[in-house]
Amino acid sequence: MRVLVTGATGRYGYAAALALRESGVDVTALVRDPNTDVARDLTSRGVRLARGRRDQLDHVEDALADADGLFLAVGGPGASARTTAERAEALVRAADRTDATVVHASLVEADARPGVPLVDVRGRIDADLASRGVTHVSLRPGVPLDAFERARDAVETEGRLSFPLDGHARVPLTDPRDVGRAAAAAFTDSRPPAGERLPVVSGTHSLYDVADVLEALLGRSITADPRGPTAAPRSLTAFYRWANEGALLGVDADALPARYGVDPAPIRDYFGRAGWR
Repeated sequence: MRVLVTGATGRYGYAAALALRESGVDVTALVRDPNTDVARDLTSRGVRLARGRRDQLDHVEDALADADGLFLAVGGPGASARTTAERAEALVRAADRTDATVVHASLVEADARPGVPLVDVRGRIDADLASRGVTHVSLRPGVPLDAFERARDAVETEGRLSFPLDGHARVPLTDPRDVGRAAAAAFTDSRPPAGERLPVVSGTHSLYDVADVLEALLGRSITADPRGPTAAPRSLTAFYRWANEGALLGVDADALPARYGVDPAPIRDYFGRAGWR
C-alpha cells in the first residue's frame, strides 16, 4: 500500500503520515519546501518527500502516479478562499484521474454549508468526490485540541483558560492524532471506503469541562474564562460563532468505532502528551 499525504506539514496531514508509517504503509508527503523542520522530521521517520504544490494538478498527478491512496487536506484557515479552492480542485481531479482511494480531512457538519468558508469548502469537496464516483471516506473532526495551545501560557502562568466559547457552549473536540489513526485504519481496512461521513471526536465539551480536565491533570486550580467567538483569530471568528450556536452538536461519535474500530482518546491524553504543566 502506497499513500500520498497532502498537508503533511500541517495538523492532520502530519498526524496521518505518522500513523500510516506506524501501520507499515509506504508514505510520500507532497511538500512545497523539503527543507523545513517538519519536512526533515518526516524524513527521519521514514516518510518520503515529493516536492510540489497542492494547487498544481500536474504536481499532484505526478506524485500520485505510483500511489494507491491520497490523504486529502486542503489546509487551515490561514489560506485564502481562492487558494483553498484551487487546492481542492487539483486534488479531487487528480484523485479522479488516477483512481486513488481518498481519505478527506473534512469537518463535522460540513454538509450543512453554513456560509462559513472554512466549512463550506470541505462540504464541496465531499460532494465533488461523491459526484465523480471517487472511492473515499470523509473524516470529520471537530474543534482541534491543539487550538488550546493559544491559551497555554495563561493556563501555566495564571491558571486561567481563555478560549472563544460562550459560557456553557459545548463543542466536539478532536485530538489530531486520532484523525491520523482513523486515516490509517481507512486505508488498511479490507473493506474499501464507501463515502462514509465519520466524525472523529472525543465527545462534546464546554470550556468548564476542559478546565476540569486540566485541573485534574495539573493538580491545581484552573479557571475557565469564556471569551466568545470574537476572541478567535479573525480567520476563525465565523467558525467559532457557528460552533457557539450549537451547530456542531449533532455528531455521531459512535460511527468511527463502529466502522473501523478506532476509539478516539479522552481529551486528557492530548494535554498530557503535549506536556502541559
